[in-house]
Amino acid sequence: MVNTKSKIVNYLSAFEEKAPLKFASRKDMWMGIIVWTLISLFAVFLFQSIFVHFNIIGLLCTVLIISWLSLCWFRTNYTIEKGILTVKNGLLIKKINIQEIETVQYKTNSFVAPALSRHKIEINYGNYGYIQISPKDRNAFINELKKINTRIRMNY
Repeated sequence: MVNTKSKIVNYLSAFEEKAPLKFASRKDMWMGIIVWTLISLFAVFLFQSIFVHFNIIGLLCTVLIISWLSLCWFRTNYTIEKGILTVKNGLLIKKINIQEIETVQYKTNSFVAPALSRHKIEINYGNYGYIQISPKDRNAFINELKKINTRIRMNY
């Protein structure tokens, strides 16, 4: 009886859903200075659009830009759940099947990507797809990807 019960528990545990693994984006100081300087400048424009010379178009534009910059700063993260890597950057969401990932390599560049740091990893997937992201703990992130897809190769 106990043996049968343990088999049932083992069988059911195989179907349990794992909690999603969420990785925050690494945030470099220089990127923070750029983002928060822009938010501050647009806040001045917002103040002027409301109190100095009321301008509805200026008001709407500055609110949208401030919202977009804030979302990019606070909502850039990477989630691994059910074999899918979800990259969130502001309002943009990209989903990648982890089984399609072929190579991962460390990159250091300042090019635009859903990342808030120069220290990135480039993920190559599918036929010609790639994305550069900057998880705070790059090694832990790569290890989690490799647990799901053992065929991932590291390019140095």
